Amino acid sequence: MARYWIELVLPLYSLGAVVLYFRPEMMATAPSSVGESLAIWMTWTLIGALTGILALSALFLTFYLLYSPFYLVTQLAVIAGPRRWVDRREFRFYVSCFVLLCVLTWLAFVSPVIAGSAFVVLAGSAHLLWRIFV
Repeated sequence: MARYWIELVLPLYSLGAVVLYFRPEMMATAPSSVGESLAIWMTWTLIGALTGILALSALFLTFYLLYSPFYLVTQLAVIAGPRRWVDRREFRFYVSCFVLLCVLTWLAFVSPVIAGSAFVVLAGSAHLLWRIFV
């Protein structure tokens, strides 16, 4: 139950990061009092912590996306061989990751900014994606 809060906060944070990337004028201005200064420091501390979690999630997402073609090639060799058993949930997960990799690659050729934004949102929603894919 303790980790479920991150499954709600991190997708919202990643969406907020993308929105602030395209609209930087929405950022707070310089503080006018000590109380505002303290609130801004606390906000930046929270932003730093969530950015670290988002970066870690992006690292795991990158690993699974880039590993999926290698996994699928080895599993195709297993399916073609005498031992034909493959875990369906695991295979479905890596097929989904490979499709997502292909879509992101195509999107990177069409519009790199949109592909980067989509990757950030996907990294924030990675916990939910893993549940859907498996």
